[in-house]
Amino acid sequence: MRRILCSLGSVLFLTCIVAAPGGEFWEKKEYGQWSQKECSKMLENSPWAKQLTLTQVLVMPSATESAASTTSAEQPFIRYQVQFRSALPIRQAVIRQLQIARKYDSLSPEQRQEFDKSTQGFISAEMSEAVVVHVAYTTNSQPNDLELARYWQSQTTEMLRNSVYLSGTDGDKVPIGRFVAARGGQGEFQFIFPRQFEGRPILGPNDKSLKLEFTYPIIGGMGDGRCFMEFKTEKMTVAGNVVY
Repeated sequence: MRRILCSLGSVLFLTCIVAAPGGEFWEKKEYGQWSQKECSKMLENSPWAKQLTLTQVLVMPSATESAASTTSAEQPFIRYQVQFRSALPIRQAVIRQLQIARKYDSLSPEQRQEFDKSTQGFISAEMSEAVVVHVAYTTNSQPNDLELARYWQSQTTEMLRNSVYLSGTDGDKVPIGRFVAARGGQGEFQFIFPRQFEGRPILGPNDKSLKLEFTYPIIGGMGDGRCFMEFKTEKMTVAGNVVY
C-alpha cells in the first residue's frame, strides 16, 4: 500500500467517459469535446471540485471615504481549490485544458499521437487503491504567498495524520495515507488516502456524502484554521457508479 501511495504521489503532479444522455455536459459528450468554460467548471465548481475562499474585512479609515474606492481586488484573500484527482472526470478536464492550450484539434495526426502518448499515464493512472485529493492555493498578497508556501512545503505525512481526514456520512474518519507538496514555487499539494480503512471502504452503499477536513494556517487573520467540505455522492455518479 505504501509503495502504491508513493507512486501515485509522483504520477499525479504531471500537469473516456462514454457519452450518455443527461443534464450535465460530462454526461452529454466525450471530454474531447469539452470547451474551456466547461473544463473550468469541472475543475473549480463541480461534484468533484470545490473552493474555499478566505477574506479579510477592511475597515474604512474615514466615514466620508467612498466605499467604491475599495474594490474586491484590493481585499486580501486566500483561496484553496480542492479537486478529487482520482476521479476520472477531473483528470479528463485537466487533459482537455492542455489540448485546448496546445490547439490539439489543429495538430497533425503525428502530433496528436505524440500528445496522447505523453498524457496517457495521467489519464489512465490506476486508482483502485487510493483516493487523491489535489489542493491548489492562491492569494493576492506576496507576503501571504510566501507564508503559505513556507507552511505547506514544511508539512509531512506524520505531521498531518491527526488533522486531515476523509469520511463517509456515518463512517469512521480515514486519516491521510500520504502527503505530497509541490516544489519550485508551485502552490499545490496532494492528500492521498487509502480507499479502504480497517477492512472497510471509505464509502458504504448508504453513504450520502464524502467529507474532507483539513487544517490550514491562519494568515493575516483570515479563516479559523479548519476546512470542512462535503461532496454529495448522488452528484458524483457516472454511468451508475460513484466516482471519486
